[in-house]
Amino acid sequence: MKLFRPTENTKFHIDFSWFERNSQDVKVLIHKCLTPEQQERLGAPGESEAYDYINELTGEVERVDRMVHMLRTENAADPGFITPRTPVFEAAFRVFLLNHNQPLTALELSECMHRKPAEVLAQLSGRAVYNGIRPTLEAN
Repeated sequence: MKLFRPTENTKFHIDFSWFERNSQDVKVLIHKCLTPEQQERLGAPGESEAYDYINELTGEVERVDRMVHMLRTENAADPGFITPRTPVFEAAFRVFLLNHNQPLTALELSECMHRKPAEVLAQLSGRAVYNGIRPTLEAN
């Protein structure tokens, strides 16, 4: 089996199936991204409902969880939501939640995360997967 070594041109995304395979609930991780006030408004992670939302970029109707919508509408403009002190995997997870999980390279992620591209690539290209962040299966 050939080992895959991501490069700075490799695109990453949240692999939501990783959570199922590892018996983890992605809603718990998303809930942790919310402020305490937002968590109180929503209740427990399992209590958040999904609804139809029109994607302003594509015009398509998407099924969106209320927690994710709250992050996109209330936290996206908050400069404290992703800072240089936010751990790389947590920051990447937040970026992908905000951008509708559109795959990004380490360079693109580094700009969103206020980090050096080499630091982002080093963290994301390790053997362990955290927060479901993995390279995409598309060719580089």
